[in-house]
Amino acid sequence: MAQCETCGNDYDKAFQVVMAGQTHVFDCFECAIQALAPSCAHCGCRTIGHGLEADGAIFCCAHCAREEAARGLRDRADAQRAADVFAELDRADRPPAPTGSAMGV
Repeated sequence: MAQCETCGNDYDKAFQVVMAGQTHVFDCFECAIQALAPSCAHCGCRTIGHGLEADGAIFCCAHCAREEAARGLRDRADAQRAADVFAELDRADRPPAPTGSAMGV
């Protein structure tokens, strides 16, 4: 059996993750996330998606980036997603558009 490097559990279904040339052993995804995922620079939660980056700081979402007044945001996924994030930041102070029909259906 292999021992999880986060919690120390000996588990027969442990798995390995190779990151930056180093091999890590975990018994579950929660332990892998705790050990390897970056923390949001605003709220501290683990960023398990691609996140947003500005000046080396990683944010879990556009809200956290906005709260930190981050500039020069770079989406970690692709250019289209980055454009969507910037549009979301621009709309942040506007009320949401109404949804549904006039009859409330």
